[in-house]
Amino acid sequence: MSIIGQITKSVLNFASLQAGVVMGTQTTLRAANYQQPRPMPHQFAGLLEHPLRLRYRNPADLLGELGIAAGMTVLDLGCGSGLYTVEMARMVGASGLVHAVDIQPALVEQTRQRLQDAALADHVQLHCSGAYALPLPDNSVDLAVVVATLGEIPDKEAALSELRRVLKANAILGVSEELPDPGYLPAGSVMRLLETNGFRFGGKHGSFFCYTLLYYN
Repeated sequence: MSIIGQITKSVLNFASLQAGVVMGTQTTLRAANYQQPRPMPHQFAGLLEHPLRLRYRNPADLLGELGIAAGMTVLDLGCGSGLYTVEMARMVGASGLVHAVDIQPALVEQTRQRLQDAALADHVQLHCSGAYALPLPDNSVDLAVVVATLGEIPDKEAALSELRRVLKANAILGVSEELPDPGYLPAGSVMRLLETNGFRFGGKHGSFFCYTLLYYN
Protein backbone atom coordinates (compact mmCIF):
# COMPACT_ATOMS: atom_id res chain seq x y z
CA MET A 1 0.00 0.00 0.00
CA SER A 2 1.30 3.49 -0.87
CA ILE A 3 2.04 6.14 1.77
CA ILE A 4 -1.01 8.13 0.63
CA GLY A 5 -3.16 5.02 0.91
CA GLN A 6 -1.88 4.34 4.41
CA ILE A 7 -2.58 7.93 5.49
CA THR A 8 -6.07 7.84 3.97
CA LYS A 9 -6.83 4.57 5.74
CA SER A 10 -5.58 5.95 9.06
CA VAL A 11 -7.68 9.11 8.69
CA LEU A 12 -10.81 7.10 7.88
CA ASN A 13 -10.20 4.75 10.81
CA PHE A 14 -9.75 7.72 13.14
CA ALA A 15 -12.91 9.40 11.83
CA SER A 16 -14.87 6.18 12.31
CA LEU A 17 -13.57 5.88 15.85
CA GLN A 18 -14.51 9.47 16.67
CA ALA A 19 -17.98 8.98 15.18
CA GLY A 20 -18.43 5.87 17.30
CA VAL A 21 -17.40 7.75 20.43
CA VAL A 22 -19.85 10.57 19.66
CA MET A 23 -22.69 8.15 18.96
CA GLY A 24 -21.93 6.18 22.11
CA THR A 25 -21.87 9.36 24.20
CA GLN A 26 -25.15 10.56 22.70
CA THR A 27 -26.79 7.20 23.38
CA THR A 28 -25.58 7.24 26.98
CA LEU A 29 -26.75 10.82 27.56
CA ARG A 30 -30.17 10.15 26.03
CA ALA A 31 -30.66 7.02 28.11
CA ALA A 32 -29.66 8.84 31.29
CA ASN A 33 -31.96 11.77 30.53
CA TYR A 34 -34.85 9.43 29.79
CA GLN A 35 -34.38 7.66 33.12
CA GLN A 36 -33.85 10.86 35.09
CA PRO A 37 -34.57 14.11 33.23
CA ARG A 38 -32.39 17.00 34.34
CA PRO A 39 -31.34 20.45 33.08
CA MET A 40 -28.25 20.74 30.94
CA PRO A 41 -25.42 21.78 33.30
CA HIS A 42 -24.61 25.48 33.02
CA GLN A 43 -20.98 24.61 32.24
CA PHE A 44 -22.14 23.54 28.76
CA ALA A 45 -24.08 26.74 28.05
CA GLY A 46 -21.63 27.64 25.29
CA LEU A 47 -23.14 24.86 23.18
CA LEU A 48 -26.39 26.84 23.02
CA GLU A 49 -24.62 29.47 20.92
CA HIS A 50 -22.35 27.23 18.86
CA PRO A 51 -22.27 28.39 15.20
CA LEU A 52 -23.51 24.99 14.04
CA ARG A 53 -26.58 25.27 16.26
CA LEU A 54 -27.30 28.80 15.13
CA ARG A 55 -27.47 27.56 11.54
CA TYR A 56 -30.79 25.87 12.34
CA ARG A 57 -31.74 27.84 15.44
CA ASN A 58 -32.55 31.44 14.54
CA PRO A 59 -34.30 33.11 17.50
CA ALA A 60 -36.04 35.75 15.39
CA ASP A 61 -37.41 33.16 12.96
CA LEU A 62 -38.76 30.90 15.70
CA LEU A 63 -40.35 33.75 17.64
CA GLY A 64 -41.86 35.12 14.45
CA GLU A 65 -43.54 31.76 13.83
CA LEU A 66 -45.15 32.03 17.27
CA GLY A 67 -46.57 35.48 16.59
CA ILE A 68 -44.64 37.48 19.18
CA ALA A 69 -45.42 41.20 18.89
CA ALA A 70 -44.92 44.54 20.58
CA GLY A 71 -46.71 44.97 23.90
CA MET A 72 -46.93 41.26 24.73
CA THR A 73 -46.07 39.67 28.06
CA VAL A 74 -43.87 36.68 27.22
CA LEU A 75 -42.48 33.85 29.32
CA ASP A 76 -39.12 32.32 28.39
CA LEU A 77 -39.14 29.08 30.40
CA GLY A 78 -35.66 27.59 30.60
CA CYS A 79 -34.03 30.76 29.30
CA GLY A 80 -30.50 29.33 29.53
CA SER A 81 -27.89 31.95 28.62
CA GLY A 82 -30.52 34.37 27.29
CA LEU A 83 -30.12 33.70 23.57
CA TYR A 84 -33.90 33.91 23.02
CA THR A 85 -34.57 36.32 25.87
CA VAL A 86 -32.72 39.16 24.17
CA GLU A 87 -34.64 38.71 20.93
CA MET A 88 -37.92 38.51 22.86
CA ALA A 89 -37.11 41.78 24.61
CA ARG A 90 -36.42 43.47 21.27
CA MET A 91 -39.66 42.18 19.79
CA VAL A 92 -42.01 43.09 22.66
CA GLY A 93 -40.48 46.57 22.89
CA ALA A 94 -40.84 49.14 25.63
CA SER A 95 -44.56 48.43 26.02
CA GLY A 96 -44.04 44.70 26.56
CA LEU A 97 -42.45 42.51 29.21
CA VAL A 98 -40.44 39.29 29.19
CA HIS A 99 -40.21 36.92 32.16
CA ALA A 100 -37.01 34.89 31.84
CA VAL A 101 -36.99 31.81 34.08
CA ASP A 102 -34.23 29.31 34.72
CA ILE A 103 -33.51 26.98 37.63
CA GLN A 104 -29.73 27.51 37.49
CA PRO A 105 -28.43 30.77 39.05
CA ALA A 106 -25.36 30.81 36.79
CA LEU A 107 -27.56 30.88 33.70
CA VAL A 108 -29.81 33.59 35.11
CA GLU A 109 -26.68 35.66 35.66
CA GLN A 110 -25.50 35.04 32.10
CA THR A 111 -28.88 36.20 30.84
CA ARG A 112 -28.67 39.31 33.04
CA GLN A 113 -25.27 40.20 31.59
CA ARG A 114 -26.44 39.62 28.02
CA LEU A 115 -29.43 41.90 28.54
CA GLN A 116 -27.28 44.62 30.07
CA ASP A 117 -24.85 44.44 27.16
CA ALA A 118 -27.78 44.81 24.74
CA ALA A 119 -29.35 47.65 26.79
CA LEU A 120 -32.57 45.62 27.11
CA ALA A 121 -32.59 44.85 30.84
CA ASP A 122 -35.51 47.21 31.49
CA HIS A 123 -37.82 45.00 29.38
CA VAL A 124 -37.12 41.77 31.28
CA GLN A 125 -37.79 40.36 34.73
CA LEU A 126 -35.40 37.55 35.69
CA HIS A 127 -36.49 34.67 37.91
CA CYS A 128 -34.36 31.87 39.33
CA SER A 129 -37.10 29.29 39.64
CA GLY A 130 -38.20 25.82 38.66
CA ALA A 131 -41.15 25.08 36.40
CA TYR A 132 -43.54 23.82 39.10
CA ALA A 133 -44.11 27.12 40.95
CA LEU A 134 -43.62 30.01 38.55
CA PRO A 135 -43.40 33.39 40.33
CA LEU A 136 -46.06 34.91 38.09
CA PRO A 137 -49.73 35.84 38.58
CA ASP A 138 -52.59 33.79 37.15
CA ASN A 139 -53.68 34.65 33.59
CA SER A 140 -50.81 37.07 33.03
CA VAL A 141 -48.88 35.72 30.02
CA ASP A 142 -49.70 36.13 26.31
CA LEU A 143 -47.06 33.71 25.03
CA ALA A 144 -44.91 31.06 26.73
CA VAL A 145 -41.87 29.71 24.90
CA VAL A 146 -40.20 26.44 25.90
CA VAL A 147 -37.12 25.72 23.77
CA ALA A 148 -35.19 22.46 24.29
CA THR A 149 -36.42 22.39 27.89
CA LEU A 150 -39.53 20.21 28.24
CA GLY A 151 -37.52 16.99 27.98
CA GLU A 152 -35.33 18.14 30.88
CA ILE A 153 -38.27 18.50 33.29
CA PRO A 154 -38.98 15.39 35.41
CA ASP A 155 -42.69 16.09 36.10
CA LYS A 156 -43.90 17.41 32.78
CA GLU A 157 -47.58 17.37 33.72
CA ALA A 158 -46.90 19.55 36.78
CA ALA A 159 -45.00 22.01 34.60
CA LEU A 160 -47.78 22.11 31.99
CA SER A 161 -50.38 22.66 34.71
CA GLU A 162 -48.37 25.63 35.94
CA LEU A 163 -48.06 26.99 32.41
CA ARG A 164 -51.84 26.78 32.01
CA ARG A 165 -52.22 28.75 35.25
CA VAL A 166 -50.07 31.69 34.13
CA LEU A 167 -51.24 31.78 30.50
CA LYS A 168 -54.24 33.89 29.59
CA ALA A 169 -57.24 32.26 27.95
CA ASN A 170 -56.39 31.46 24.32
CA ALA A 171 -52.76 32.49 24.90
CA ILE A 172 -50.04 30.66 22.97
CA LEU A 173 -47.64 27.99 24.15
CA GLY A 174 -44.70 27.33 21.83
CA VAL A 175 -42.67 24.15 22.40
CA SER A 176 -39.57 23.59 20.31
CA GLU A 177 -37.24 20.59 20.29
CA GLU A 178 -34.02 19.70 18.45
CA LEU A 179 -32.56 16.27 17.86
CA PRO A 180 -28.97 17.02 19.05
CA ASP A 181 -30.33 17.78 22.53
CA PRO A 182 -30.07 14.63 24.73
CA GLY A 183 -33.48 15.54 26.17
CA TYR A 184 -35.12 15.62 22.73
CA LEU A 185 -38.77 14.57 22.63
CA PRO A 186 -40.43 13.49 19.34
CA ALA A 187 -43.22 15.75 18.16
CA GLY A 188 -45.87 13.05 18.47
CA SER A 189 -45.05 12.47 22.13
CA VAL A 190 -45.17 16.18 22.91
CA MET A 191 -48.45 16.63 21.06
CA ARG A 192 -50.10 13.82 23.01
CA LEU A 193 -48.77 15.26 26.26
CA LEU A 194 -50.01 18.78 25.51
CA GLU A 195 -53.44 17.66 24.36
CA THR A 196 -53.88 15.35 27.34
CA ASN A 197 -53.20 18.35 29.55
CA GLY A 198 -55.79 20.60 27.95
CA PHE A 199 -53.88 22.52 25.25
CA ARG A 200 -55.34 22.92 21.77
CA PHE A 201 -53.28 22.36 18.62
CA GLY A 202 -52.48 25.45 16.58
CA GLY A 203 -49.76 24.44 14.16
CA LYS A 204 -46.40 22.80 13.58
CA HIS A 205 -43.25 24.05 11.87
CA GLY A 206 -39.98 22.35 11.00
CA SER A 207 -38.96 18.72 10.70
CA PHE A 208 -38.12 15.69 12.80
CA PHE A 209 -34.64 17.15 13.32
CA CYS A 210 -35.86 20.50 14.68
CA TYR A 211 -39.52 21.39 15.10
CA THR A 212 -41.77 23.92 16.81
CA LEU A 213 -45.32 23.28 18.00
CA LEU A 214 -47.88 26.01 18.57
CA TYR A 215 -50.71 25.32 21.04
CA TYR A 216 -53.44 27.42 22.62
CA ASN A 217 -54.36 27.48 26.28
